[in-house]
Amino acid sequence: MRKSLLIIIVIISFVIVSVIIILYQSERIEQRHKAPEEITQGEITQKETKEPIQEKDDELNWQWLNEQKKLYELSPAEINQILKELWERFPNKAERLKALSILRLGTPYQLGPLGEESGRDKDPIFRSDVTDCTAFVLTNVALLHSQSLEEAREMMKFVNYRPPNFEITFENRLHFTTDRNMVSPYFGVIAEDPFFGCGLKTVRVTLNKIKPDGKRLIDIDWEKEMKIQYIPNRCLSEEFFSNLPQVLGIAFLKEGDDKIGLDVRHEGILIDRKFLFHASPIQNKVVAENFFEYYFKNGQFPKFDGIILFEIK
Repeated sequence: MRKSLLIIIVIISFVIVSVIIILYQSERIEQRHKAPEEITQGEITQKETKEPIQEKDDELNWQWLNEQKKLYELSPAEINQILKELWERFPNKAERLKALSILRLGTPYQLGPLGEESGRDKDPIFRSDVTDCTAFVLTNVALLHSQSLEEAREMMKFVNYRPPNFEITFENRLHFTTDRNMVSPYFGVIAEDPFFGCGLKTVRVTLNKIKPDGKRLIDIDWEKEMKIQYIPNRCLSEEFFSNLPQVLGIAFLKEGDDKIGLDVRHEGILIDRKFLFHASPIQNKVVAENFFEYYFKNGQFPKFDGIILFEIK
């Protein structure tokens, strides 16, 4: 009797297991052949969670950035660690440049802080403790492509000196913004097409030409004729800016400066089509300002006669 009962229990168990296996296989086959419109709401939710997770990661990265000290406050070892972290958290180049610009806020202003460490200008080739408007742009681009201060210093050879030899001498330095934008591999001139019908103005300048007093702006035996196109004030509006890339270089032009062989008065980085990051000689430090509040005094009187937008590569 006991033996018969045991056999019945085994048979019943076998039948139950077989049914479970058949149902499981049927479910898998059904899932493989399910039409797109038959996917359940739960499955849609599961697939769509990837984007919010990415957004959460981005939010955490910017939160991390806001918790960091500014670069001018850090030791070289601390800056190296920050630079490596930036490459991991901000692999997108535009986002990384924005992050770097934020980390430069508050850097003290000092006119002409860069040099060749020898010869006519013995200032450092690279530094992050002080800056002026052009040095802010140059050193940010060097940092953009570097994971250490040593790499950033090496990058300055390609950012701040004339190709093809990139010789680090005062005479070979790219002293003029528009010339630099034309010849440097890490900057670029933007064609007229992106400006959506805004008629650019043109001025012809002989950069560093001999002035009436017999001197040049930069005491080197070099000059260059340039045709400079710029965006006049009548084109500057929030609507116009809304069509621009997230990050661009920006330079400011004053009509009449061509008479002394000068191209631009000031430069910085335009971020999120709205904020001007620049080393301000008025505020004596690197600041971020609403472009229109900076550019138009009292909402109407422009500081300059136009702007030049340029690529940062």
